[in-house]
Amino acid sequence: MYNFCTNKFSKERGSVSIIVAISLTILMAFTAIVLDVGRITLEKQALQNALDAAVLAGAQELPQNTYTAQQIAITYFEQNGYPQENIQQVEFLNSNKVIRISAIQPVEYTFAKVFNKGDNTTVTLSASAQKSSVLDAFNYTLFSGSDMDLLQFKGKNIITGNVHSNNSIKNAAEIFGFATAVNTIDPKVYASEGKIEGSAFIDMPSFSDVTNISNSIDQNTLINVYGATYTANKNEYSMSDGQLNNLLSMYPNLIIDGNLIINGSGVNSTGSIITTGNIIFNGSDVNMTSSNSVCFCSLNGDITFNGGSGNVNGILYTPYGTITLNGSGGTFYGCIIGDLVTCDGGINLTYNSQVVNSLPLTITRLIE
Repeated sequence: MYNFCTNKFSKERGSVSIIVAISLTILMAFTAIVLDVGRITLEKQALQNALDAAVLAGAQELPQNTYTAQQIAITYFEQNGYPQENIQQVEFLNSNKVIRISAIQPVEYTFAKVFNKGDNTTVTLSASAQKSSVLDAFNYTLFSGSDMDLLQFKGKNIITGNVHSNNSIKNAAEIFGFATAVNTIDPKVYASEGKIEGSAFIDMPSFSDVTNISNSIDQNTLINVYGATYTANKNEYSMSDGQLNNLLSMYPNLIIDGNLIINGSGVNSTGSIITTGNIIFNGSDVNMTSSNSVCFCSLNGDITFNGGSGNVNGILYTPYGTITLNGSGGTFYGCIIGDLVTCDGGINLTYNSQVVNSLPLTITRLIE
């Protein structure tokens, strides 16, 4: 006698077994994928950390010492657990200010190899670090950082680029760019891109770590080697344009402890002069070519620029002092950044991003 119930139960049990087997297979596949994907993710993070550490360490030597930068980067890569042969390429970009490293790391599958034609995969990553200046991205032709004092123009003033005051802008100027101020802007100010009153306060960029990366030059070297004169009661050095050019040819980024007076108009150097005191530049007809630019930086004092009618390429920067611009007829190509900026006699300013080449490189950061 045919037992219909028993046969039906046997068929159902067989179907359940098939379903369970398929489900287990799928579950194992998902488990394998999750485990191996997790392993690949962890390996990517570890490799990225090693690359980041390598390029940040190597960038400390840029832009001058690319060979040393490469060797240091490789050492850091190895110290983070990876062999040198995993490095595919080391590149130096942007006038040797950027180091970029690409590397690979094979990752062997643990479980997923059962469902994959191969036994492993390869992780490929890269990292870049740049040595730059704190002012690199400071996109202002003229910046007055004081919230207590006006940015005040006198005479005829033509400015190509953006202008900002953390207080107000007073008197007439032609600005071919934006004019922004925390408070008010004089109606006599023309700005081709617009005037924005009530703008946000912008912090003054700081060279707080500049003493760690620049060459401090001693008094004997300044006087006996480069011919500067020294007035002890003022802690003041005085030098000609020729002496300045010779000094910058040997010390492209240097610190002078004291005040500095520079006389002459034949500046044909690139670099930065950083003082702890005041800077006074006297030049009746300064003519600098576009390939030369100088950053005059006073960490704690004032800058007075008597530039006459010549053309100048560079940066004037003092985070806590006053920049006074005297003279008319010439053009200043670059940017002027001070706690307070006073423009006497009229000025002609044009923004030039290339003058950042004169800046000391103070910041190392990842860019990839």
